[in-house]
Amino acid sequence: MTIGQLASTTRFPASTIRYYEKIGVLPCARRESGQRRYGADAIDKLGVLKLAQACGFTLNEMKLLLQGFHPDTTPPERWRILARQKMNELDRQMESLSLMRKLVERVAACKCIDLAECGRTACDSNGQNFVAIK
Repeated sequence: MTIGQLASTTRFPASTIRYYEKIGVLPCARRESGQRRYGADAIDKLGVLKLAQACGFTLNEMKLLLQGFHPDTTPPERWRILARQKMNELDRQMESLSLMRKLVERVAACKCIDLAECGRTACDSNGQNFVAIK
C-alpha cells in the first residue's frame, strides 16, 4: 500500500509516518518507482505506536518497544519493562504536580501588599526552594 493509503487506514498523517521512518521509530519502507510501499504489518506497528503514545511513551521509548529488545523477547515482557519505568516516571510527575497544586492553592490565598513581598516570602535564602507563603 502507498503512504496515503496507510495514512488513511491508520489515521496517522503521512508526514508523521515519514518522520517516524526518518528517526528510526519505523523501519524505512521499500520503494517501487520511488514511492514508499508498505505491507500489512505497517498497520499493526502504527497501532502499537498509537497505544504507546496514548500511554505517554516518548519516541525513544516507542523505538525501544519495537526495535530495542532481543527478538525472542515477548510483547508482554517488552510492555512490562517499559511500563514499569513509565509508572515510576508518572509517580514522580504526580508527586511534583501535587506539590505544585499545593503551592498554587497557597498563592491563590495570598494576602501580600505587592509582588515583591510575595517573592521574599515564597523562596528560601537561596531563592530556589519554595516555602510556605504567609
